[in-house]
Amino acid sequence: MEVTNLREPKMADRVAAILRKMFIGGELAEGTMLPPESELMERFGVSRPTLREAFRVLESESLITIQRGVRGGARVTRPRRETLARYAGLILEYEGVTLKDVYDARVALEAPMVVQLAKDRKSEVIAELEAIIEREAALTPGTAAIDTLTDFHAAIARLAGNKTLQIISSMLHHIVETANRSLQPTGTSQAEQAVRRSAKTHRMLLELIKAGEADKAGELWQRHLRKAEEFVLSGSESSTVVDLLE
Repeated sequence: MEVTNLREPKMADRVAAILRKMFIGGELAEGTMLPPESELMERFGVSRPTLREAFRVLESESLITIQRGVRGGARVTRPRRETLARYAGLILEYEGVTLKDVYDARVALEAPMVVQLAKDRKSEVIAELEAIIEREAALTPGTAAIDTLTDFHAAIARLAGNKTLQIISSMLHHIVETANRSLQPTGTSQAEQAVRRSAKTHRMLLELIKAGEADKAGELWQRHLRKAEEFVLSGSESSTVVDLLE
């Protein structure tokens, strides 16, 4: 068995872990340029290759961006939810998860969210949903319509309040949105009806939220999500997440 030198990668991981903790803890704010490489090498007692390996780890996690040139260096960036969606999507692809499985998970997450929104009846939530519905009123079938209609779903997750569920939902939303664009027919009478039906259901849901009809709101939204799933996945129920990338 050939043994390779493990010191460099191990040290790189340790440096990355220290810097990561500083970023997340707020010791180094978003937009801050890290000190020059020579200073960091001296501070951590590592070589330039080790430091750059640590930078590659942090860059892959979207925690820093590397700028080239005379005024270049490593700049601290905010972790992006898209990074989570991308990596989670890779796992779903590897596991052969079907699109129907993803849509079912969305139902399990979003239905309780609208129930909670109807129970809370917060004015700022209602105002934001009303603004989206106003944009939907001017929709015509096409990609723009699909994007605007999915905005309503994203808003529900964002406004529900639970950050953990919001992050999980945004990951699923990224996959569902891709599926909607790829699989949902546009420019047909069926597509026109689907757009009008979705916009109408959104308005109905908002009225239930305003009235505090939590159970009815949850039931309506669950039926709506199931109908949307049937429309988009018709004939593609066994398609997997990876099929979207082909």
